Amino acid sequence: MFVRLIGQYVATDREPALYVAAVKPRSGTFSSSALLSYKLNWQSVLFVGYGDGRELSIGERLMWTDRQLFVKMS
Repeated sequence: MFVRLIGQYVATDREPALYVAAVKPRSGTFSSSALLSYKLNWQSVLFVGYGDGRELSIGERLMWTDRQLFVKMS
């Protein structure tokens, strides 16, 4: 059995006066993923994975932007 967990947060701070177009002074994203693999027998493996993405909203809260779930057997 194999388990992998990943969490990543990216924050960006900007100086709005340096931009021609209007930009938010602060933005951020958080993405996470999980992968589980299980060997059923000597030639078959089952994979189950989940991932999601979140973005900072106007109220400085992380809001879901996407979710993914997959199952694979090989």
